[in-house]
Amino acid sequence: MLEVLRAMKASELQNIFIDELKVLLPDWRFVKSQRQFKRVEEGVVWLFHINCINHLDDFDAVADVAVEFKSGKENICIVGAELGNIEGVGQKRFSVTSATEAKSSAERMLCYFKAHGMPFLRKYSNPVDVISTLKQGGKEAMLISPLLNQHPEQINRLTNFYGVSI
Repeated sequence: MLEVLRAMKASELQNIFIDELKVLLPDWRFVKSQRQFKRVEEGVVWLFHINCINHLDDFDAVADVAVEFKSGKENICIVGAELGNIEGVGQKRFSVTSATEAKSSAERMLCYFKAHGMPFLRKYSNPVDVISTLKQGGKEAMLISPLLNQHPEQINRLTNFYGVSI
């Protein structure tokens, strides 16, 4: 008797994709409610956030990274960007149409994250680099913090908290 193959739901594929990323990122804590991986590194919080663009039977995964400067529970400043925008190619999507592809797409996303997301996290973990970039303005400042009206407050908060003068 032939068995009819049922396509997996997008939500099932997302779970496989996320589970694979959890295996690939053992030093990161997954926060399910925010669909992001989190890691405290040198006094800042690194975030690797996964977004899913659902279709009927599949989805595309996109990711962004952020550096959060905190003092206790107080948020001092957060900067971040989508991985494809960091590279300068626009939004980078990783298609997932099957369980097998969920695993390979997670591996491809991790490689892309290591190539583009990790250098961003390392660079912008330094408050001096964030302040300098925001003060210079332009394309890079818009990349890390797209709301121009927040730049002066971000510069002030980082400058005051870290005692930085540029």
